[in-house]
Amino acid sequence: MIRNKYGVRIYTMPDSEVILIKQTVRRPGSPRYVIDTLKDGTHRERHVDIDDSASIADAVRASLKGKLS
Repeated sequence: MIRNKYGVRIYTMPDSEVILIKQTVRRPGSPRYVIDTLKDGTHRERHVDIDDSASIADAVRASLKGKLS
C-alpha cells in the first residue's frame, strides 16, 4: 500500500508573537508537497505562541505524522 508522506511549513505572523504551523502532504505520484486541505477548504494548521517550545514540538510532530487538526 502506497501512503501519503507528510511534512510541515512554519511561518511567522506579521507583528505578532505567534507562528503558524501548516501540515503538508505529498500524495503518491506527486513530486511535491502541498498544504494539506480539509474537505471544507480549510488548511490543517495550528497557531502557536513563538515561545511555547512544547506546543511547537507537538504541532510539528503531529504534522509529520499527518495528524494535525
